[in-house]
Amino acid sequence: MLVSILHRAAGDGMAIVGAIVFVWWLVAAASGKEAYDGFMYVLNGWLGGAVGYILGIGLTWAFFQHMFSGLRHFVLDTGAGYDLKTNRTWSIALVAAAPVVTALVWLYIIFVRG
Repeated sequence: MLVSILHRAAGDGMAIVGAIVFVWWLVAAASGKEAYDGFMYVLNGWLGGAVGYILGIGLTWAFFQHMFSGLRHFVLDTGAGYDLKTNRTWSIALVAAAPVVTALVWLYIIFVRG
């Protein structure tokens, strides 16, 4: 049940939040330098860049959570993994894997690409 709820929440979060940020970026880019600088200030400068990190990390987690859950559903659609123990194991693994992979991606972004 948790995996299903997280799958829907992650998909909706990516669609809604991602679309809002993308449209905001497009409008700011089309509106001129001042508007674009305001957009970049909110993401990178306001509160020390915390807003940009929160949005970025949240969207990255949503992406991996949704992707891993979608792959699990794909495997279930092939007829495999319906055994209760297997299903539970994969559900726990994907709920744990999404934050781990998100952390690895952001550690790379912050410390390696810096």
